[in-house]
Amino acid sequence: MKSFFDTNFRRRTLFVLGNLAIVAVIMAGLVLPIRAFFAERDDRIAGQLRVLARLSAIAAQAVTVRSIISDTSAQMRGGEFLAGSNENVISADLQTRLKAMTEAAGARSRAVQALPLKTSDQIRYSGSRIEIFGPLPSIHRAIYSIESAKPYLFISGATIKVLPAASGQGTPGEPIIQAQLDIFGAIQVDGHNP
Repeated sequence: MKSFFDTNFRRRTLFVLGNLAIVAVIMAGLVLPIRAFFAERDDRIAGQLRVLARLSAIAAQAVTVRSIISDTSAQMRGGEFLAGSNENVISADLQTRLKAMTEAAGARSRAVQALPLKTSDQIRYSGSRIEIFGPLPSIHRAIYSIESAKPYLFISGATIKVLPAASGQGTPGEPIIQAQLDIFGAIQVDGHNP
């Protein structure tokens, strides 16, 4: 009897082990690849959802970008930049403009000269050095006129000296001021951005 139970037990054990082996083969060959396929697809979908969210955020800023573009275009038309057909024309125009502004403020110009172009933060600047003289109020008005002008001009350097009062200039006892100003403005060559 014992051999019958052993044989029967062996058969059952072999049957169970055989079925487990078949299930393992089916799992390894069929179920696991399907599961891996769906997991990879889920990861791809999650990645595409992240890309879609970024693109949607970018698209949501379209109104802001259009607004910035129109503001920039308005600034270009608004005269914030020194403009001309080339850099030499812009420099000459700046010198003429500075001379007219300072003389309109009551100061006299002695010399005006071009300064080398300079670039800062991808913006090009044209500059001129002007030497002016006159009573303190006229120098003050000239500097105010330059700094409040449009296109925008920036005084990047100044040397100021007090000269002895000459007869016929200013009121008696009022000192004459001589100022040498380095003035720059952002430029826009026609057809090119600043």
